[in-house]
Amino acid sequence: MTQPTFRVPTIDVLTRANPAPGLIFVATLNGPGQRGPLILDDRGNVVWFKPLPTTAIDFRPQTYLGKPVLTWWEGTISQTGVGQGVGVIVDETYKEIARVSAGNGLYVDVHEFLLTPTGTALVTIYNTVTRDATAVGGSASQPTLDSIIQEIDVKTGRVLFEWHSLDHVPITDSYAPVLDPYDYFHINSIDLDYDGNLIVSARNTSAVYKVDKSTGNIVWTLGGRSSTITLGPRVFFMYQHDARVHSDGTLTIFDDGPGPSSQQARAIRVGLDVPGRSAVLLQEYAHPQALLVAAMGNAQQLAGDAMFVGWGTQPYMTEFGPLGDVRFDAKFSGDAWNYRAFRSPWVGLPKTKPTVVARKHVGKTTVYASWNGSTQTAYWRVDEKTFRRTGFETVMSVPGRPTAVTALDAHRRPLPGGTTTLR
Repeated sequence: MTQPTFRVPTIDVLTRANPAPGLIFVATLNGPGQRGPLILDDRGNVVWFKPLPTTAIDFRPQTYLGKPVLTWWEGTISQTGVGQGVGVIVDETYKEIARVSAGNGLYVDVHEFLLTPTGTALVTIYNTVTRDATAVGGSASQPTLDSIIQEIDVKTGRVLFEWHSLDHVPITDSYAPVLDPYDYFHINSIDLDYDGNLIVSARNTSAVYKVDKSTGNIVWTLGGRSSTITLGPRVFFMYQHDARVHSDGTLTIFDDGPGPSSQQARAIRVGLDVPGRSAVLLQEYAHPQALLVAAMGNAQQLAGDAMFVGWGTQPYMTEFGPLGDVRFDAKFSGDAWNYRAFRSPWVGLPKTKPTVVARKHVGKTTVYASWNGSTQTAYWRVDEKTFRRTGFETVMSVPGRPTAVTALDAHRRPLPGGTTTLR
């Protein structure tokens, strides 16, 4: 009633057993409803939705110059999964504060838009060049996708760093079929290591790399055909996504599979002994339904070694406890895909006023109220009568003709800017 143009993707909450604090941040790629960044609560209620005419992906909270923000990639995606678009940053009021474009005549790809503590963004880029691929059964002038990293100053748009996979990883390390273009590497995540260097995941070499940011050289390779680190039992992974390094020296990875010893998709925590060149499996998190995932997915480590997992081409989002127990599980209606899903605290303070619709009846009025993006609204007051908020839109019945509707916090205090006058 209050947002008649919204066609929001919906989820069915299957398990809800003491999940971690925070809201859920996701954007669907297909299925019922509109495309756009979406915040949900644990009951599947919409908190904020922004429908877009193009595709949004990788929607999540980040920090920009010390302040909480929301970010996503926005643009168009080809049938081969390569994107051309920009990174978008909005503040806690949902006001857009920056659009980040790639430099040097290139376009930001869908796979990563990571803000750094110094006010820069790390982005992925794909660019088609010609290479000799006869060693892998291709032509001597095979159109080949070069996976590129750029670090961009958000304020100025200046490119501060650029790295090319073809300069450092041979095409013979690929597991991908030789197509036109040949996507031999397929970069799908970048993380900033604690020493300032980069952790890079490449789907089509089934490997994770540490890249020396000063030279561009590869420090170590985990997995794939040229691993410099010995993988312990059950560490083996293939076609992985979302490699993230943590302060305790561990690495988390979403292992898509499939491979000879890893068919079921899973999230894994890996202990790295870099000097000893070895890796051990510390924990794995697999969905009870043994999901087979064709692409995408992520593994977000939460406090206490809990894990929040988005399952890519499977329509699930799952939170696991540290021992692999399922604390939250939800499924998108219509089997919609999601590239990444996140859980995080967030305080949304929209500058817009609540949207209110009043329908008059004989002797009473039905009031519909919502405030897209408000995370603090716990009650609504219609004149002098108070109602508990119920989902995105609250329906309230009052006698006579009300004059004002006010959003209240959990202590029933009026929220700034939260009053809408009825005429």
